[in-house]
Amino acid sequence: MPININFNYNVTNNIVNNDGLVTANPAFNQASRLYVIYNPATNRPVYIGTAANLQNRFNPRLEVMREMGFSQVELNNILVMEVQIQVDGVNRTPGDNGVADGIDVEHLLIRTYIQNIGVNVRNIQKTAVFNNNTGEQINWVLNNNAGIQDFGGPHNYNLANGNNL
Repeated sequence: MPININFNYNVTNNIVNNDGLVTANPAFNQASRLYVIYNPATNRPVYIGTAANLQNRFNPRLEVMREMGFSQVELNNILVMEVQIQVDGVNRTPGDNGVADGIDVEHLLIRTYIQNIGVNVRNIQKTAVFNNNTGEQINWVLNNNAGIQDFGGPHNYNLANGNNL
């Protein structure tokens, strides 16, 4: 029986500079999620990560943007997308290691961007081949529930057991 994974892009956070205070709109929640940072102004526009608490992960990063003096013009291109994971129709929370329900969904999503979508990523880890050693075929969908303009979708993929992405 195949394993069905949904990557649900539910929230898009815009980075905002309000008189020197850099925040996210909407504010990051405290949930455990995968996230995708998208900055089309660079030659490697995507970074994919995981956080046990998005707010704890991003608040220091927003502070660094403030300290470095990023202007609103520089921040306008940057979107942070929160990605909820479902495995076989059940919401699953990835740990800080990117694993949900025994599958490294962070690695799978990174490889999907590199291999299937053809987008350069900023990641330096988990870019090697993803091996499907689950014993089942993996089917996955990237759902654009947040209405992200450059994203399109849904995007559907599958990987037979024993194959690599």
